Amino acid sequence: MTNGTEGLPAAPRAAALSWVRVRLRAAPAAAIAMALLVLVTAFLAAALPRAVDRYEVKALRGSLADAKLRDRTLSLSDTSSGPDTEGASGASRFAPEWIAGVESEFQKLVRPPLRLLPGQSVIGVRTGSDSAALDPGLPRPTKVLNPMADLVAQQGLEQHSRLVAGSMPRGPAPADASGGSNRVDAAVTEQTAKVMGLRPGSEIHLSTLRTAFTVHVTGIVSPTEPGGAYWNEEPDVLAPQLTSPPPRPGEYPTFYWHFTVLIAPEAAPALLSLGKGASFYWHHPADAGRLTAQDVAPLQAQLASLDSGPAATALQEGTGSYIHITTGLGRLLTAYERDRAAALPLVLVAAIGVGATAFAVLLMAGGLAAERRRGELALLRSRGGSLRGMVGRLLGETTAAAVPAALAGTVLALVLLPTDRYTLSVLLGSAVAVTASLALPLRAVAVHRRPRPAAREDVAAARPSRRRTVAELTVTVLVIGAVVALRRRGTVSGADPFLAAAPVLVAIAAALILLRLYPLPLRLLARPAARLTGAVTHLGLARAGRSPASAQLPLLALLMSLTVASFGGSVLAGVADGRDEAARAAIGADARIDANFVLPEKLAANIRQVPGVAGTTGVRVEPSAPTSGFGMPYSVLSVDPVAYAALTRSIGLPGFPADALLHDDGTGPMPAVVSRKVAAKLAGSTLSVQPAIGTTEIKAAAVLDLTPAAPNTDFVIVSSAQLAKRHPDMNYSQYTGPTVLMITANGPIDGKALRAATAASGSNMFVALLSEERGVLADSALQSGARGIYLAAVAGGAGYSALALLLSLLQAAPQRAALLARLRTMGMGRRDGRRLVFLEMLPQALLAAIGGVLVGLAVIPLLGPGVDITALAFGSDPGTNVPAGLGLRADPLSLALPSAGLLALACVVLLAQVWVTGLRRESTDLRVGDRS
Repeated sequence: MTNGTEGLPAAPRAAALSWVRVRLRAAPAAAIAMALLVLVTAFLAAALPRAVDRYEVKALRGSLADAKLRDRTLSLSDTSSGPDTEGASGASRFAPEWIAGVESEFQKLVRPPLRLLPGQSVIGVRTGSDSAALDPGLPRPTKVLNPMADLVAQQGLEQHSRLVAGSMPRGPAPADASGGSNRVDAAVTEQTAKVMGLRPGSEIHLSTLRTAFTVHVTGIVSPTEPGGAYWNEEPDVLAPQLTSPPPRPGEYPTFYWHFTVLIAPEAAPALLSLGKGASFYWHHPADAGRLTAQDVAPLQAQLASLDSGPAATALQEGTGSYIHITTGLGRLLTAYERDRAAALPLVLVAAIGVGATAFAVLLMAGGLAAERRRGELALLRSRGGSLRGMVGRLLGETTAAAVPAALAGTVLALVLLPTDRYTLSVLLGSAVAVTASLALPLRAVAVHRRPRPAAREDVAAARPSRRRTVAELTVTVLVIGAVVALRRRGTVSGADPFLAAAPVLVAIAAALILLRLYPLPLRLLARPAARLTGAVTHLGLARAGRSPASAQLPLLALLMSLTVASFGGSVLAGVADGRDEAARAAIGADARIDANFVLPEKLAANIRQVPGVAGTTGVRVEPSAPTSGFGMPYSVLSVDPVAYAALTRSIGLPGFPADALLHDDGTGPMPAVVSRKVAAKLAGSTLSVQPAIGTTEIKAAAVLDLTPAAPNTDFVIVSSAQLAKRHPDMNYSQYTGPTVLMITANGPIDGKALRAATAASGSNMFVALLSEERGVLADSALQSGARGIYLAAVAGGAGYSALALLLSLLQAAPQRAALLARLRTMGMGRRDGRRLVFLEMLPQALLAAIGGVLVGLAVIPLLGPGVDITALAFGSDPGTNVPAGLGLRADPLSLALPSAGLLALACVVLLAQVWVTGLRRESTDLRVGDRS
């Protein structure tokens, strides 16, 4: 026991240190528990920003690594049309020193965060356009089309290839009588030699505007790194390409081979003899291995400068040429930033939610310690101890446990999750230490600032003070402001912490409302319970009403955790439902088979034999280009109305109005079901459609937003039978047969078997499965990281809410144990003891559980209109057809599971407490406190 003089301001430092040492030795378990709580909280607080940085960096580097080589390459290009073209130094553009000078000028402009892969630059010059190879021995897929060849002089051929046969080409090319050159030595790759039938000693004659140009093949080379930048920056260097020119209307496609021959850099001036000019290129693959999310903005600014800013001007002035820089890196970074901005609000909501819950738990731990030591601190104050001295000594106690634990947790997070940034982690770890250190002293100041006689402080008797009313009104204003701002501005404008705190603010407001309403049902239940013969029910409800008014912190922590969990569940459920709807709208059924021509007659029968296939429906789809009278494209669908209606109904789309197509007397415009845009364009008039069977006048008989056979397009749907009746002379399968087969399933469809059955029925058919389309819409690396962070934060919030529940139960545990001991001395059995405990504590747990479900349901209509999950669901893919009504969805699992777990935990803890109390002697519990 301490005397009052130890609380005076003039207490010596040694006494203060002695107080801390004595208190820590007297209650080591409480100090260790507080240290563990602070260590875990500080670790989580410091780890959260570093985990976000890590998944963002991983997603950024992964997206760039998975992109095409040309999209992550900075390419310089220039053209030359004649040998008299010279650079700023007076040297010919084909001279090695001029090409090296351009490279040197460009390297001067490269600075972090832009980094280039060392040793991966690809520099060369090639013909301005390809030339026809006239040799009859070269392969020709289409007899009338000659192969086309390009000449490429790329530096470093000997370093990046292995000579298989012959010798390397040498230069310069020999000059003819006019000073030009019509012959050059070249090498070809193994794949080019195999496809084009070339070998050392072969000659290729290329057409020119004057005389034929001869290419003498001196050797065949094999790439040392076929996947490297040297062989893939230019798309045709590694292997020949089978190319098809655009066909004329009504003609079949034709094909020819395009190939490349490699000449020595010294022979580059010979390219001009072909009369096609020359194109210079400098390719530089970017190094994404050290990029971070914070580098994106400065890197985009640097790329803009190189494209058309000061850096581009400096490069052109330094080289004396109109060199232009192109890259797809900026587009990749823009897509990444869009996806990151879409995922960040979800992460911010989780961070604020778990942070607020952890903050409440730290305050509860301090409040529990203050409540346990209320008698000691009151005695200290009554004996003359100053408030300042008491706060100093309590702060010394808490600091001795909290600061080392917070430091250890922060350092642990910094070591286990290495990233470039550490400032925010250190600040959050420090905030945890400050909160844990001040919780007990501030609570003690609030209780013992003025000595007062003991009085009831339960929720039923306590009357809200003016300060509490003002605080509640302030919170209400903040909640209204956050909800209104979120509904107006939405989440597309970026991550705003105030908007991200909206779910937490709604939970706080709901907790305040529930605390105001909580005494009312208890009073209503207590009156009829008083008339019952037994005393257990009446006593349990009376003690529930006399629970401490400080129970508002556990309720706040529980509601915040449950709200964040349900809000995140609604976001993830909305994303999943949106992707399911988008995949179904894109495929239109469980699977589909498309063809450019009429499907084989035996295809449907073969497909129905595939495991998992329930039925098939054939549809003829004929695209129609916009005409002068109807300026929009659409597709004409010929269907069996009854079968198509059954298909639409089976996949869950809006019902198809089959009756609108069945009532056609054969005179006047033919009834059709059209898309909404087509209906708006028609505006009550008719339209002349031109399917293969013949021109037909149609009118809109019904309107649909979408249809399964023609996803993402406008459409005109007519009855195939009625169309055939109107054109009996053209009723042949090539004009009326289906081009699309829609497939419904009664189980998982075997994709391999489906494709095998399709291939066995014919060729030139494309198979698409709903499951595969849904897989394409799965989370990207950035979205997966955000989901993982959110789920981890929800799990952390659940842990803190469980701890809050345990702390609230522990706060009343001594008084509850003493009460049970007294009642057992009066003859109460264990069964009645369990009933009493449940009636006392379950109302609070039920209040939190039911409140969590109600708040979770209320958050969806309150915040749903302002939450845009389009980018989170589909990323930056512009080709995805976003379904109408995409938004938050109530997730029963995230609503019910946390609340059910909360109630189950409360029941387990209460049963354990009753069981442990029953094992002890009544005298043990009756000596613990007399305040109950």
